[in-house]
Amino acid sequence: MEVDAKKALRTLNPKSVWLPVIIGLAIVVFIALRDDKINEESLQSILSISILAIALAFVFLIFKDLLNTARVKLVGSGAFSLKEALRIVLLWEFAVAVVPPIIGPVAVVVYIVHKHGVDVGRALAYALLLAMMDNVFFLTASPLALWVTDGAALPQSELIQNELGGSLSYFFYLSYGLIAFYISFKISALLLFPTLVRNLLQRLAQLPFLKKWGKRLSNRADELFEVSKELRGKSAAFWLKLLGLTYTIWIVKFGVLNMIVVGFVPISLNEHLLLVSRHLIMWLVMLVSPTPGSAGTAEYIFPAFFGEFLGEYTFVASLIWRLISFYPYLIIGALILPGWVKKLVVKLK
Repeated sequence: MEVDAKKALRTLNPKSVWLPVIIGLAIVVFIALRDDKINEESLQSILSISILAIALAFVFLIFKDLLNTARVKLVGSGAFSLKEALRIVLLWEFAVAVVPPIIGPVAVVVYIVHKHGVDVGRALAYALLLAMMDNVFFLTASPLALWVTDGAALPQSELIQNELGGSLSYFFYLSYGLIAFYISFKISALLLFPTLVRNLLQRLAQLPFLKKWGKRLSNRADELFEVSKELRGKSAAFWLKLLGLTYTIWIVKFGVLNMIVVGFVPISLNEHLLLVSRHLIMWLVMLVSPTPGSAGTAEYIFPAFFGEFLGEYTFVASLIWRLISFYPYLIIGALILPGWVKKLVVKLK
């Protein structure tokens, strides 16, 4: 496998931050101009949030990154130091923030891991495994969230249906279907039937109408087969630890918003559970977003999921949520990324 360094470096570039920032700000301005309830007085309500809530939100965010660092170390089986694993996580989060979710940053993650001294085959294995586990979480946790909340995790919004031509349910099931297809193929290719999938892809590569992409498809088939060797030998304990870490990472990530909400209004334990469930469903909806880091999409659909909890604080809460959970990774990219990339590219080229 060859890593497309030029494409990866175009993504891992401080200039990449501007598009999601511009899109996000444009949607925020659009929402503010459209809603008569958003005025100078309502914007001043941003000061109503407690300092403790802000602090706890950052604690959750940092804890999430530390857990993800532990997951990268587990997947790497000793290939990375603590510092290297944290750097991979932060570069990965930057890539997530500047790449449309519907495309995904897996190719960039492969480049990042490879540049930390891992051969390309293993880098592909690690990146695909991490992406696969995240999708396993979405695929298994979302039906559970809908069941536990008796369907309340998926709200209805006439405004979104009228403006986008589809309900939140439509976008959720579209995203869920795409993930189900993706994970079914990956599990089959990497764990269950690697030989069968490789042979199938190589036969497809020989079809006349796929001749243009035949060599590339054949190479991907061989790569997936090699990756399967890396993964199929893992123990049951490894998979349980990895699954546990993945679930915890995402729940803690969703908990950032819970801390912001309680900074404005008191909520019960059941409402905490509903908030996490709605955040999960909202994330699935955002996975079909065509904008970098779901910029604009997140701000636009936020009121439909959390407006009933926050009321008059909905708009300012959405701003704080994005400022805490999204923009720090863009700032890290703009300030720290150039030195990191230069060091990795020059030292490990």
